Amino acid sequence: MPPYQSFLSGSNLVAFWDNVKWFLFLVAPIIMIFFATDAVGHVFRIIRKAFGKVDEKEKDDEDVYYY
Repeated sequence: MPPYQSFLSGSNLVAFWDNVKWFLFLVAPIIMIFFATDAVGHVFRIIRKAFGKVDEKEKDDEDVYYY
């Protein structure tokens, strides 16, 4: 068999996982903050609906129009 070299062998594998760790370390918090703010906004909308405070735009969406 002819000699071959795989892409993720030895130092390449170590460098790859080092890059993955830094990528996750830097990008994952940004993604989590985005989803957390979206979830908090969703919880606030649910609380408003529970207490009967619905925006006018949402009221108009529920109306039935007959033409």
